[in-house]
Amino acid sequence: MNVLITEPAKESLKEICKHYRSLEFNSYAIKVRKTILGKAKSLSDNPERGQKEETLKSLDQGHRYLLVESHFKIIYLIDEKRVIVTDIFDTHQHPKNMLKGNQ
Repeated sequence: MNVLITEPAKESLKEICKHYRSLEFNSYAIKVRKTILGKAKSLSDNPERGQKEETLKSLDQGHRYLLVESHFKIIYLIDEKRVIVTDIFDTHQHPKNMLKGNQ
């Protein structure tokens, strides 16, 4: 199964990395990016291993998530042919912010 990372998800990842670079944690920003992208791509082998995302349940689209580095969520959907990563979410944010990128 292919994995598609949407533009909003790419933008979220870019903002996460930008934040850590602004704090002069360049090596951590690189590590986070590689880890998140690796985990996202690994969904091609077992897309249903992530838990259902309760915060997005009201959208009724079947959003799931994988937790990465203890506080990042890869938010995704599964269709017949692919896994669609819709957002990369830092759980230090308020959960309602997750709705903004997934409507």
